Amino acid sequence: MAVTKKINKSTLEAPRIPDHLETLTIEDYEMQDKQVFENGRFTQGTIANHSADKVSFDRVVFENVLFDQVNLERAEFTDVVFNRCDLSNVNFRDSILHRVQFNNCKMLGFDLSTSTMRNVKFDQCNAQYSVFRFADMKQVCFAQSNFDKADYYEAKFSMIEFNESGIDQAQFSGTKLTGVDLSTCRFQSIGATLESLQGCIVGSEQVRGFAYLLGVKVKEDYQ
Repeated sequence: MAVTKKINKSTLEAPRIPDHLETLTIEDYEMQDKQVFENGRFTQGTIANHSADKVSFDRVVFENVLFDQVNLERAEFTDVVFNRCDLSNVNFRDSILHRVQFNNCKMLGFDLSTSTMRNVKFDQCNAQYSVFRFADMKQVCFAQSNFDKADYYEAKFSMIEFNESGIDQAQFSGTKLTGVDLSTCRFQSIGATLESLQGCIVGSEQVRGFAYLLGVKVKEDYQ
């Protein structure tokens, strides 16, 4: 059985953002199918009621942007950074993300189902109830974030890291966690099959969270 390798600084590539970006005004744009945005920075605004297919973003930064009722299926994000954005309930299903970072973002119910992700980092994000069903993820880092009740059903993992993140009641059924280190994560229980859990790494204090899968009752020790 293949073992999932750990990410290190030489393998997780950061977004390649130019030193100087044109400031773009959100209100000046109505996203349309196959539209291309590149070399720009969106700040302090709201993208509302946008629905488009195959939109491309290349070397773009979003800062303090609220995404409201946004559906961008089959979008492409290359060298993109989201800083302090609200992406709650946004639909990015079946999209491609390469060298993308989400920093301190609110992402409740964020949907990346069936997406392909390479060199992606979620850092200090609140992404409860986010959806990654059937996603293909390689070199992805979930760092100091909240992914409680997230759905990773039958996702494909390669070189994945969960660092000091909440994953309580997250769903991993059908997802092979071989070599994935969950020892720094916070959870009481997760949804997974025994086959999915084979080879994953947990801390001794987390063993109780897996006992229910085995039908085992853990007896408290008393001094």
